[in-house]
Amino acid sequence: MKIVLVLLMIFMSIHVYAGQTHELKIVKQVYNINADSPDKMYQFIPDYLEINTGDSVKFLGTVGRHTVHSVRDMIPDGVKKIAIMPRQPNVVLFDKPGVYGINCKLHQRHGMVSVIVVGGNLDNMAKARVGVKWVSPQSRDKMNRLLDKAEEKF
Repeated sequence: MKIVLVLLMIFMSIHVYAGQTHELKIVKQVYNINADSPDKMYQFIPDYLEINTGDSVKFLGTVGRHTVHSVRDMIPDGVKKIAIMPRQPNVVLFDKPGVYGINCKLHQRHGMVSVIVVGGNLDNMAKARVGVKWVSPQSRDKMNRLLDKAEEKF
């Protein structure tokens, strides 16, 4: 029985398309009432993620009042905005390279923001930098630090 479960988990987390292997990454939405500061109370973990074009991300914890939304002007041109409300399907396919800014609409004021870099491509970084203005004032520094991390890497 354990072998069947392991094989099922592997099958569910990796799929093959057109000869390429694509992964399913997990981002947890965490609420920690014992956190020592408000910006650690609500988090995406990890809050910075690098993935390959064609990979998917499953957002765990889209329950209660947590949401997952792309930040205005912080996604590549032509990409449909991300809008996951509580208890909705929570897997997003990232099939276009670029920088994606993500937030929880309700808890972004507590630092619940994230950056996902797809395909190592920073072509929309300048636009993403401008888009930081759409993040709550309390989270702008964190979002800029996450964008800095991407620029340092690539």
